[in-house]
Amino acid sequence: MAVVQISKIQVRRGQKNSSSGVPQLSSAEFAWAVDSQELFIGNGSVLEGAPYVGNTKILTEHDNILELASSYQFASDDTSISLSISRSLQNKLDETVSVADFGAVGDGSTDCVAAFETAFTELFRNANDIYKKTLLIPNGEYLFTSDFAVPSGVILRGETQQGAVLNIGNNNIRFVTSQGLDLGDFNSTNRPTNIQFSNFTIKRTTGQLTLSGVADSEFNAVKFLGVYNLGDSTTIATAPAAVFWQNSLVGTRTTNVTFEKCVFQENAISIKCLQNTVFDTSIRFQDCEFFVNNTAIYVEGVTSQGIRWQINDCEFEEIANQAFRSTAGQGTLIQRAKFSNVGNGLGNSANPNDYMVYFGEKIGNVLVDCSSDRQQAATVGASTAAFSEAYNSAGVTFVDKNYALVYLSDSFSPLVALSAQNKFTEINYCLKLGEHTRYGKLVITIGDDLSPASHGSDVSITDSFTYSPNTLISPGGSTMSNFEFSVSKSSNTVLDDSTAAVIDTVMLTYKNPLATGIAGSISYDMAYGV
Repeated sequence: MAVVQISKIQVRRGQKNSSSGVPQLSSAEFAWAVDSQELFIGNGSVLEGAPYVGNTKILTEHDNILELASSYQFASDDTSISLSISRSLQNKLDETVSVADFGAVGDGSTDCVAAFETAFTELFRNANDIYKKTLLIPNGEYLFTSDFAVPSGVILRGETQQGAVLNIGNNNIRFVTSQGLDLGDFNSTNRPTNIQFSNFTIKRTTGQLTLSGVADSEFNAVKFLGVYNLGDSTTIATAPAAVFWQNSLVGTRTTNVTFEKCVFQENAISIKCLQNTVFDTSIRFQDCEFFVNNTAIYVEGVTSQGIRWQINDCEFEEIANQAFRSTAGQGTLIQRAKFSNVGNGLGNSANPNDYMVYFGEKIGNVLVDCSSDRQQAATVGASTAAFSEAYNSAGVTFVDKNYALVYLSDSFSPLVALSAQNKFTEINYCLKLGEHTRYGKLVITIGDDLSPASHGSDVSITDSFTYSPNTLISPGGSTMSNFEFSVSKSSNTVLDDSTAAVIDTVMLTYKNPLATGIAGSISYDMAYGV
């Protein structure tokens, strides 16, 4: 029987991290460091042709290639950049971090709650601030099958607003402290702050972004997309909102929060705030869009509460009820807002059935330099404008230059329908009859006498105007001076469901006598208040 001898080949071995470490190896001699799991080979001598004496490390499965790579240099192939330095590839790649690095899959069917929460914990609850980086969301739809918590300091940004979608369905996004404390444990010095969301879509059915206790935070270019259709039954006091918060204690009030360039689309209620204690809050909406809502912004407050909110340069379109509604509160500023088909239910702006803005208190709540399609729709022939654009506002100004044709008439013809709820209305007008022009201001005041005997008698109008040359014998003199405005309460009334009060319509009319008049046009803007 043949004898087979098996030989085994071994290489030099030892511990790298003990004694003097890896010794100088002979040419082509191998050595294995058993403690660090590293393999080395001797370079050989310079006389043999080696570039230098020493050992060369051989890569194995235990080596981190990224740590070994140190050849990355910004714009290294461009001679116009000469001062950039070499860095490790690992260091370069760690500048950005994605939810995909923690297992999130944007396929629309994989539950991503654990992946997002792990990313939040690893980055923003890490004691080492170097890892508190912007967390990126690659384009895709990320499914959430339960509520998930976002800690203080999170910076979350999508690749694109339309492409990066968080599908929360019926679940809520809530906020916790950096230590993981929930709402019941918040206090004035330990609550969620400095949160930044940007450039992605939150897709929802009844789920809410719950901001209770959050302060000093920003939401930029975030789209809140719901499933509401105009005409859907909605109870604003109980319906879930796209963004919701409740204020109970001054130390944990939601305040100093900004929504900029956000889109609130197809939500029964887009923003809802509930407050049961008197203290001020500050919220700012800048360049936001509200489209297809029942009520865009709803505040259920208490008397004398300071709603020091600014709603700047926002657009409200296809809003069945109000763009802004508060049950109480003072100090809200809505400026340069654009209202299109707001407060009309399923109807149009010529037949409004509600206010566009409803303030629970008069003090300090104003609309400044806004735009409304309702005023133009309420010109000649319209007679259903008992609902004004804003209820209970201390002052309202519009920049719209409304217009109407003016005809010859020896009797008063309707021009503009106004609401009797506004105690004063100022109309700046420019009247053009033929080649002649008259500039003026109408001031309409309405008293408080609601008795049937005085119906209509508590309405008055003044007209201050000028034309050039301002003489009766000048061309157009009689045409300009004989043109006359009048105002009266109309028999058309509506019932305000909010106050259970009957509202009269006030009709502004004009007379352009056949003997001296010339057909033409009028343009005007309006301001009013309570």
